[in-house]
Amino acid sequence: MRSHFPGRRPSPFEQPSRGRLEAALLAGSIAIALNTLVLKAADLIHLPTARGGLLRLLWMGIAQMSQSLGASGFASPFPTSTGFQTGFHLFVGILMALFYAFAIEAALSTPPWVNGALYAAAVWLLNAVFVLPATGEGFAGSTHLTMAGMIWYGTAHTVFFILLTVVYAALRRPRPPRECAHA
Repeated sequence: MRSHFPGRRPSPFEQPSRGRLEAALLAGSIAIALNTLVLKAADLIHLPTARGGLLRLLWMGIAQMSQSLGASGFASPFPTSTGFQTGFHLFVGILMALFYAFAIEAALSTPPWVNGALYAAAVWLLNAVFVLPATGEGFAGSTHLTMAGMIWYGTAHTVFFILLTVVYAALRRPRPPRECAHA
């Protein structure tokens, strides 16, 4: 077991840290739940935010692929149910957490909140420059969103990534030893 603190050997009484998978699933679940609530709060004040872009892009790709394979038309309509879209959102959030844990975290030597800010910026740029324009939404959704909607989305997005990386780091630290109860 390696210590989270350079130059310090772990105590034999410390509990081992959570594994990458467990920490990623727990941190990702917490972060995506909060992100979903923040985005749902925008609905309460009737503020449209950039949501569903990746799902729309994937759906468009599936439709194009089915047509190129000789299907006369993609028969399934775009899934508009709130339950399906929320489920997809939660699924993508967990995938983002797993990608961080297994592909990004070890490559970065900055504090967890900086890792989150860098991860947020990279994913936001991908979404703003490629995903949303490819679905007709324009740069960062500017075709249909107000500046307030874009800022709300960007904030919710950034909160997700920073919370993910900070909680993940906390879960990966060795835990202090448990107190022994003597009678």
